[in-house]
Amino acid sequence: MKRILLLVSSVAISIFSFGQFVTISGQNQIPQIGDVINYINCSDFGFEIGGTGSVTNKLWDYTGLMQESSVTFSYLDPSTVSGYEQFTDVNLAETTSGQNGAIFIKAGNYYMARKGITGDLYMNYANDSALLFKFPITAGQSFNNTYTGTFFASGLDMIIDNGNVQIQADAQGTLILPNGTTLTNVLRLHITETFSGKYDFGTGPMEIMSVNDDYYYWFHEDYKMPVMVYGITSVNSIGGNQQSKALRFQPIENTTDIVSNSYKSISVYPNPAKDIVNVISDINFDMAFIYDVTGKMVKAVNVINKTVDITDISAGIYSLELKADGQSFKTKIVVE
Repeated sequence: MKRILLLVSSVAISIFSFGQFVTISGQNQIPQIGDVINYINCSDFGFEIGGTGSVTNKLWDYTGLMQESSVTFSYLDPSTVSGYEQFTDVNLAETTSGQNGAIFIKAGNYYMARKGITGDLYMNYANDSALLFKFPITAGQSFNNTYTGTFFASGLDMIIDNGNVQIQADAQGTLILPNGTTLTNVLRLHITETFSGKYDFGTGPMEIMSVNDDYYYWFHEDYKMPVMVYGITSVNSIGGNQQSKALRFQPIENTTDIVSNSYKSISVYPNPAKDIVNVISDINFDMAFIYDVTGKMVKAVNVINKTVDITDISAGIYSLELKADGQSFKTKIVVE
């Protein structure tokens, strides 16, 4: 289940006393209509949330995480998305690959706020939309929030009660993504949320569900949305208890060979791999070259439907080079 962040009021509190603090300004973080943000899901085996070092100088090194499937978040003109008629005052809709429905969002230069959610569940926030992110935010700031609304799931119309969100910019430092990219001046937000779902059986509203989200978001000033996300959602209901986890990162690569010497969202998965390697990129690479640790080319192959065939490659560590129209990108892969 996606984290459902609903905010209606906030009070900032400084928890750090000294030091140079990282601030995320919000100038680059808010997605616009037409934006597509790719993430790679990872296994949480071996994942450690704490990192090393002090809260003002953390090192989060996640290069050992196993990369799995990809997931894409698309930001659309809400008037083109089913369900818009229920939330006509929004200006952005977020959809997720492999999932039904959408999140309808009010967005400005320095904030994102949810108005509603459609799909496998339905949520409508009481009175106002619900604040999702607000910038600028600086290391050491924290916010306490409450909310109400309505919630439809499992065939029941419920009241959202006792909604509470706590946001804390709890650490800053250097983040090494699972693909090896290193980002400095990263700010981590720790966001926890709880709410109850109440249903009236005729004798007054009774709590039949409680939801608890415990999420961490790593933000960098240069990138839209979090560059990495980890969280656990726990749902306790009269039908039983469930827990789901999320661990994903944006496959950012710092490559000087690509057009304009800019960062591009390029990555390959799975890694390690056995038969094929999938390529995530807005660039349509047409050729792949694979080199062993001595620099010898062991295979040249066409990239077909953004996949590279490695079925005849022996187990080991290789350099994968992707090319298209004079552009190139290199990364390491492990073949099992």
